Amino acid sequence: MNRQILVFDEGDDAELNLQGFVDSLDAGARIYAMGGRVCFLTTALNAFDVSDRFTKFAGSRLFFVADITESPSAGRMFGSFWDFMKSPALPNAAE
Repeated sequence: MNRQILVFDEGDDAELNLQGFVDSLDAGARIYAMGGRVCFLTTALNAFDVSDRFTKFAGSRLFFVADITESPSAGRMFGSFWDFMKSPALPNAAE
């Protein structure tokens, strides 16, 4: 599984359906949302594929996706965040 960060602006459209977006990714995809505009994802898809899928939900929002699978992380966050970030990145079934 890949870990990615998704950042988007508020846009001019209606409420963003984040759960619908995650459901459109893959069976093992998960999301950890922080506030209204930053999310961390785990998914088997790469950043380009996630970006393509998010475009369908984004409306007029500007956004970017970056893969952070191998990036070290540190800071002061809730335990649930670290549980999400430190859960083992499972290999893709095709590997």
